[in-house]
Amino acid sequence: MYNLTERCNLLREQAVNQKSYQHNYDMQRNVYFTIGYANSILQDKDSEEVVSDAITYVLEKFTPFIAPKELIVGFNFGDTEYGEKYMPQNNEKDIAIMKQNGISEEDIVRYFDVYDKGYCIKSRGKVELSQEEIQAQKEWAAIGCCMASNHSVIGYEKVLKLGFEGILREVEQFEQINGTNSEYRAMKKLCHAARNIGEKYAAEAERLLASGDSGYQREDLEKIIDICGKVPRYPATTFLEAVQSLWFAHIINTWEDGINANSLGRLDQILYPYYKADIEQGHLTKEQAFEIICCLWIKLYRDYDVQQSCIGGSTPDGESCVNDLSYMMLDVTEQLNFIRCLSVRYNKNTDKKFLRRALEVVGHVQKGIPFFFNDDVMTEALIYEGIAREDAFDYTQLGCIETVIPGKSNPHAVTGKTNLLKAIEYVLCNGTSMMYPDHSSGIKTGDIDCFTTWDLFYEAVMAQVDRLLELACSQVKKYRTVSYNPKPYKSMLTKGCIESGLDFNDGGALYDYYQIMFGGVPNLADSLVVIKKFVYDEKKYTLLQLKEILENNYEDESIRAEFINKAPKFGNDMEEVDSLAAEIINHSCDTLKMLSAKYKLSFHAQPFTYFWLIEQGENSAASPDGRRKGEPIAYSVSPMQGRDFNGLTAVLNSIAKLPTKRTAGTTSAIVEVDPKLFTDENIDMMTDILVASSLMGLSNVQFNVIDADTLIDAQKNPERYNNLAVRVSGFSQKFNLLDPKIQNHIIGRTKHTCM
Repeated sequence: MYNLTERCNLLREQAVNQKSYQHNYDMQRNVYFTIGYANSILQDKDSEEVVSDAITYVLEKFTPFIAPKELIVGFNFGDTEYGEKYMPQNNEKDIAIMKQNGISEEDIVRYFDVYDKGYCIKSRGKVELSQEEIQAQKEWAAIGCCMASNHSVIGYEKVLKLGFEGILREVEQFEQINGTNSEYRAMKKLCHAARNIGEKYAAEAERLLASGDSGYQREDLEKIIDICGKVPRYPATTFLEAVQSLWFAHIINTWEDGINANSLGRLDQILYPYYKADIEQGHLTKEQAFEIICCLWIKLYRDYDVQQSCIGGSTPDGESCVNDLSYMMLDVTEQLNFIRCLSVRYNKNTDKKFLRRALEVVGHVQKGIPFFFNDDVMTEALIYEGIAREDAFDYTQLGCIETVIPGKSNPHAVTGKTNLLKAIEYVLCNGTSMMYPDHSSGIKTGDIDCFTTWDLFYEAVMAQVDRLLELACSQVKKYRTVSYNPKPYKSMLTKGCIESGLDFNDGGALYDYYQIMFGGVPNLADSLVVIKKFVYDEKKYTLLQLKEILENNYEDESIRAEFINKAPKFGNDMEEVDSLAAEIINHSCDTLKMLSAKYKLSFHAQPFTYFWLIEQGENSAASPDGRRKGEPIAYSVSPMQGRDFNGLTAVLNSIAKLPTKRTAGTTSAIVEVDPKLFTDENIDMMTDILVASSLMGLSNVQFNVIDADTLIDAQKNPERYNNLAVRVSGFSQKFNLLDPKIQNHIIGRTKHTCM
């Protein structure tokens, strides 16, 4: 085990408490990007070149800043009120801050001139939605778009291996083969500009060294001068060069596309060759490597962080990819003790020692990190969707839990959102919404009295499920056809784009697919079991009576209690309801296959809700599972809040029964666990439970290790819990920064002991 150095303690303190000096330049990216963007549009350039000109202007104009004690240099945005998304306004306060940011009077005048005029790339057309699609969006039943921003893992490894000089030569080679176009011109311009970013920092380090500033150590500055004089222009040759080059490459990616969900991929695999060579040659100690990773983690720190990194994994032959850096990155995460988005990949051959260590970190840090992905499931799901076997085994995560092939895919994450629970409303109301009676988003499946058998009712529900998926996918197709958001920087670091001369967002990526979210699966399964039991098997209620109960939002609490307590609920290892949940997902995956063929797009199943379980619930009537009108639906494939009462192993068993080898977008599950289970003496048991569940088919699991009483007190006294973080929806966040609705949802989720 390693300990934080004095350097890392200082840098950590500055980052967590937002005392970093870099916020003095937070406005630079947005100001310079806007000016460069407008200048290019006024020259009537193609859209790819407009974006490259904007980034190039940032690269040319930004002020390099090096903080005392830094080993890894460079900044993108801070977590201040003038951070990533803030566009300065024409008032005295913002103008004064722009000047403090080092922005010249001339650029300030130019910025406000072009900002007020709102220059933008010409649209390819207008999206024309049907009335049913508009209504489905309004009630959060089916929403489709074409996610074309952030949510990526580009080929950072390529920058380390080739440098931007080498990438430029590759672009020129394919330009000669295919002929020049605006995409190649944009890529070349970016290569020329990007290769200079290190040299600007080397020059700043030389200036600081000459100044004799006592806040800086000569050895640090000399090292920065040496390293930044090489990368990212040229290939990295040492571990520190590799980390610095990767960080520069990430900065430029965020300057093109924003920070949110632009992730880094399998860092232990990308960096290991450089680490191994330096260790073997005696150029690096493990303690020095630990400090370097700490510096990278601190650079990445944000209050809200979905800049995902991944460790572990396996080869197509089933061999473990775990290495020294895999363990070291767990150690760094534990020692820094702040939110740093980290996932762990494993398979049946992974050494239990590694899983045990990862679970220890979950218990020690208690921020929901790291979280876990089962290769034996995930790789098969990707291969099922046509991903080549060797690429499937290189998968990683971006943002929350979304699956991506690094440097080879555009996943269009969270592109389609569906609330499958709405299918019950549509069947009971013959295609209309119980919440919005004037909406006809569903299809007419017949009057309520025509469902004389369970099979007829179930068939109608599945028809409505098909309708919801169709509405989401049809919207995706429409947006995909007319929208275009070029990303030339992403393109030159994504396989397929340079080779074809097509942009990342114009079908250029080797794998171009669209992830469609399934919401409400646990609620729909629970509801169907209630209907089967009380309407068809026991005949205690008619469908008409059931409809009235739901429309009246359970006026009789005894009926609600009966529906909750006397029918099986998903998450308790009860076959009757678990098999129904599996059937719903299987049926939905079949439908997506047909829709992929119909719309000539590749749709990947993603049983995931993110935050939107709140809005989906707010726009849903009371449901037969006992959920009241407007209450949140279940989180992704986790059981409905408060409905899982048979213990930890039971909930994992239920989730493991789902057909996860068909859900390439990943089934997301958060399990709340009593902190006692994550004490060191119980970690071996937790490791055995995780391994056993994974052999049954568990795809993804995330653990919240915090008790409800602490969360309730944190709601009342947030100032006492500034560093308290929880797993929210595929990511971790400080509890006191969450909306009260989300806080209440997390508090309401069952805290599991082992049964």
